[in-house]
Amino acid sequence: MAFFDKITAAAKSAKESANTAIEVGKLNMKIKNENDSIEQFKGQIGDLLWAQYQEGEVTDPRIIALCESIAAANANIEELQQQIEVLKAPSAPVEEEEEPVEEEPQPVLERHCTQCGAVVSEESKFCSNCGAQL
Repeated sequence: MAFFDKITAAAKSAKESANTAIEVGKLNMKIKNENDSIEQFKGQIGDLLWAQYQEGEVTDPRIIALCESIAAANANIEELQQQIEVLKAPSAPVEEEEEPVEEEPQPVLERHCTQCGAVVSEESKFCSNCGAQL
């Protein structure tokens, strides 16, 4: 019976370990959700300070410096977007149209029997004239 007691104890221990791992996973998920909430709140604080800066209500020089950096980055973005528009704009139409160059037809290469020289199709395995294997 000691053998079965050891198996039962090992199974019970494994079950407890699995339950612990599940609970730790759940708690880690809750921690992640809280961290996500914190990041959202920080973003809302930033949006609020940006709006206050635009209205001239910010007096802290550190926040003013950061907002000025954002304004400079926005100006750079606008300039880059204008450059994209210039590149995407259709070019001026060409006054003279070049005539298309006609290509000379390529000669059709024929397959010949190596024994008698007769013309054979590409799919042929034997010559229809002499019967030689191709």
